[in-house]
Amino acid sequence: MAKNERKNSDKMSAVCPHCGFTQEESIVAKSTFCRKCQEHYSLERSLAGERSIVKAPSLLSKLSRMVMGEREREVCCFSCGHKQVLSTSAQSTMCPGCGAYMDMRDFKITSPFGRSVQTAGEVHIAPRGDVTSTRLMCGSAFIEGSLRGCIICTGKARVKIKGRFTGMLDTRHMLVEKGGDVEFARLVRTKIFEVNGKSRARVVADKVVIGKTGWLEGTVYARAITVEKGGVFSGELNIGQEEFHVAEEPMEVDRHIARFDDDNVAFGPA
Repeated sequence: MAKNERKNSDKMSAVCPHCGFTQEESIVAKSTFCRKCQEHYSLERSLAGERSIVKAPSLLSKLSRMVMGEREREVCCFSCGHKQVLSTSAQSTMCPGCGAYMDMRDFKITSPFGRSVQTAGEVHIAPRGDVTSTRLMCGSAFIEGSLRGCIICTGKARVKIKGRFTGMLDTRHMLVEKGGDVEFARLVRTKIFEVNGKSRARVVADKVVIGKTGWLEGTVYARAITVEKGGVFSGELNIGQEEFHVAEEPMEVDRHIARFDDDNVAFGPA
């Protein structure tokens, strides 16, 4: 009986497919009504997909926690933008600014994935991962696989792929990791664009940093640029303006991208 009580008290982060509002629901619930738009939606498929991509703590992280103690991280609320510092072991919290429920678990995607995720933790797209979600929100991201959808990241997004990057990545700090060789198909807009690998892109940023192992080719619109010894920049540089008005180049519609409101989108193999 105690086991059943604990099971029924477990919570999950439910994202409304109609308006995108996130609320806390019991994992035993079959369906629910959105507290914002009052629409009804199913929770069973969301729960099945969520369980398949939840990243369990590694043995190394457990040992580090025992030796070094608890570490902290800053999380940002998607609803009101309020920031708070919490332990990395925390799984969820309530925003002190607006009272919204915040999922803080880390997720790892290792197969085709087209559903919505909203977490203040990290989303890791593994080399075999293929994300077509049009609404995936996270605190930080590490991208090694394919992204053809959209990710909104409140923290740092690390990219380490070899090939063309066709997805949309909205983040304040974008880092092309050492070993990455990325061609960005879309215009990149961010606060900080950092390159430690190879990259070809059109960039609009407050600051561009090219590390000693970095190589950047393309057009850059920035307030400041730093090229460390050994780093390479090749292309057109527009620097020093307060605001840049750069139009996004039109792209062909990718028919394989899943719509956020498409109920026929299925999870990949768990």
